[in-house]
Amino acid sequence: MRIKRIEEVEAYIRQVGSVSIQDLCDEFHVSINTIRRDIDTLVQSGRVKKVYGGVIALGQSEEDASAPQTRELMDFEVRNREYRDEKKEIARRAAEFVNHGDTIFLDSGSTTLQMIPYLAEKKNITVVTYSIPALAELAKYPQIRAVALPGVVLGRTASLVGSSTCQALQQFNCSKAFMGCTGLSLTRQLTNATFEEFGVKQTALRQSKSHYLLADHEKFGHAALMTYGNISDMDYVITNEEPEQEYLEYFKEHRVELVLTEE
Repeated sequence: MRIKRIEEVEAYIRQVGSVSIQDLCDEFHVSINTIRRDIDTLVQSGRVKKVYGGVIALGQSEEDASAPQTRELMDFEVRNREYRDEKKEIARRAAEFVNHGDTIFLDSGSTTLQMIPYLAEKKNITVVTYSIPALAELAKYPQIRAVALPGVVLGRTASLVGSSTCQALQQFNCSKAFMGCTGLSLTRQLTNATFEEFGVKQTALRQSKSHYLLADHEKFGHAALMTYGNISDMDYVITNEEPEQEYLEYFKEHRVELVLTEE
C-alpha cells in the first residue's frame, strides 16, 4: 500500500513539476506526517528534492546543490497554511520574550502573525506593524495597543509598504523586533523576496533595541531576492529544529542565541 502510494506521489510530482506539502496531503488524503515520510523516501532515493514548503522533481532546478536555493514568494494565504503547527510553536516561544510594558515591532509573515494570541495576557504592550492580517488579528484583543503603519497595500504579502511606512516607523523606539524572512543562509544571510518590504525591515532593525528571528527549519539554506540584514544582527533565532553544525558555529561566534521549540 505504502509503496504504491509513494510511486503515485512521485508520478504526481513529476507531472506537476513542483507542489506544496499541503497540496500533496489533499491530493492523496493522508496526514502531513505521512506525506513527509513519503517525500523523505523519495529524497533518499534521489528522485525528488525538498524545497521550502514542498517538493520539486529533480531536473526542475539547475542550481548547484551546494548553493543556497533561491526561493520565490508564495502568496500569503499559501504560506499561512504551510507548517502551521510548527509556526505556532515558534510563535509561542517568541511571545515568551515579550514583557509587560514592551513596545514591539511585528514583521509581516505567517509565523509572526501567530504570536498575537500569545500576547493577550501581557499588560500594557504596544504592537507596531505593517501586516494587514496582524492588524485584523490584533483587533480581536482590545487590551493590546495596536499601531498601524501607513502605506500602499502589497497584495502578495498582505502588508502596507512604501516611504510613508518607513517614515512612520522612524517615530517609534521599539524594545524588540520580531522578524521573519523568506530564507536564510550563511552566504546570503537574511533574505526577503520583495523589494517593497526591504526598507521597512531595515528600518525596523534600526528602530529596535533587540532582534528576534522567527524561522521554521525549511527556511535554512535558502535565499531570496534581497538581503535585508545579517544573521548576526539577531539576538535570538527561534526555530523548530536544530540547524546544521555550520549554523551552530556561526551563532556561537556571533553571540546569537538559538531557541528551539522543543526545549
